[in-house]
Amino acid sequence: MTLVATHDPPPKGIPNPIHSDEGATSSGYAGSLVAGVRTYGWAVDEVVSSAGQEWLDNGWIDFTLHRPVFVDDEVVFDGNGGVLDVSTANGSVLSGTFGVGDAPFAAELNPPAPVVGVDPPDVRPGYTLENAPIGQPLLPLSVHISRGAAERLVTEDLGLAAGDWANRVHPYFLAARMSPITRHNFTYGPTIHVRTQMQHLGPVTSDQTLTINARIVEVYDRKGHWYQVLDGEIVASTSAEPASFAAATPVARLRHHTIFRPRPAAQT
Repeated sequence: MTLVATHDPPPKGIPNPIHSDEGATSSGYAGSLVAGVRTYGWAVDEVVSSAGQEWLDNGWIDFTLHRPVFVDDEVVFDGNGGVLDVSTANGSVLSGTFGVGDAPFAAELNPPAPVVGVDPPDVRPGYTLENAPIGQPLLPLSVHISRGAAERLVTEDLGLAAGDWANRVHPYFLAARMSPITRHNFTYGPTIHVRTQMQHLGPVTSDQTLTINARIVEVYDRKGHWYQVLDGEIVASTSAEPASFAAATPVARLRHHTIFRPRPAAQT
């Protein structure tokens, strides 16, 4: 499959400055970056074609982003035999492995116990490598996905045909939950998505409330970039009310790797 990368849709929550021209150039890039999770979203059809529909409910993926995709880049997707590769004229931009059943990393994931979503604080704190709240549960984030919203995730966010997605939530949206929960808890400048490891645990249908609970499990410095690793779990319920939340069903677990403070552009 080949397509031409398009502009990211307007942010529905707190924006990531790396997807604006000003924020990207301040981090040393030529222009705004296409969200890496959208690149993954475009690749999902290749994964499903190779692994089958079962992958959506009981599959896993581990993908790494190597270099940015820019608007108008021609993007080529190839996913066969459990190996995924996405490239542009500049080379590979995303690569990974996938399969059905338990992921090789499944036992390593350590998300907090699920609790109902809460409003963010009036003032969100920041943090550094020295005082990162490692291991502490973050404030959970909930969102209701109607049938119409599930379809718009495909037609508007990804720019693809709705197909069979009207009554299902696209895996792209699951992989994209870890950035909003960090911005739900903390104040950030530009952040860069590096890697996602995700285990699907069951079907994710529309007309449900999805809640993400997560914790920071590691932070470190690499060549001036500050990295963080978060473990999270997404649960689905027909209501976000605490009284009914005990019946929420886990639908995905994730480990999300990101640069939460890029090195200054002068050092790039």
